[in-house]
Amino acid sequence: MRIKLNPKIINWLEENVPGRPWKETFRMFKQEFPDLEWSLDSMKHSCYRRGIRNEIDSRYKKGHKSWCAGMKGLRIPGSEKGWFNEGRRPPNERPLGSERKYGKYTLVKVKRDGSKYEKWKPKQVHIWEQHNGPLPKGYIITFIDGDKSNLNIDNLACIKKSVNGAMNIKSLRSESPELFKVRVAQIELDQKIKKITKNLGSD
Repeated sequence: MRIKLNPKIINWLEENVPGRPWKETFRMFKQEFPDLEWSLDSMKHSCYRRGIRNEIDSRYKKGHKSWCAGMKGLRIPGSEKGWFNEGRRPPNERPLGSERKYGKYTLVKVKRDGSKYEKWKPKQVHIWEQHNGPLPKGYIITFIDGDKSNLNIDNLACIKKSVNGAMNIKSLRSESPELFKVRVAQIELDQKIKKITKNLGSD
């Protein structure tokens, strides 16, 4: 399904697609624009039409296939000492608490095992959970002043993904915590009214 994209979304794609795997980009996109009904393939097609390319990802796939074809069934004599035994970890593995950049965000390593999404967590979420417990399902941690480098707990707010999407689309960010809370409450009320009105109309 082709969707007409506004400049805000196009700018986001231009900034976040290059140099990042498609699945990771799509995951970030859904967090940033949760109300937009868009599939991964639709995002790819829209990017291709606008000349937004993921060059690193495409080069990796091409090179990886060639490498696999050439190395299939091949074991180089004398290289056995370089193979990792079960239970052993690579010497360059990052310890717990390590940090790395992910676009404009900072990730923190919180687990040694699992997928990369389980091992690495956005730092703003990690900090908020240390103060408040597990993040509720359907919610995200956002930055009140819009500055993703400001990880002070007073600048972090837990809001619904749908509310965050509405604030981004309507450009309702504010450096004032009081105004931020008022706008969040207004959006939540608008969404509740819309839901009730829709239910009444279906009777």
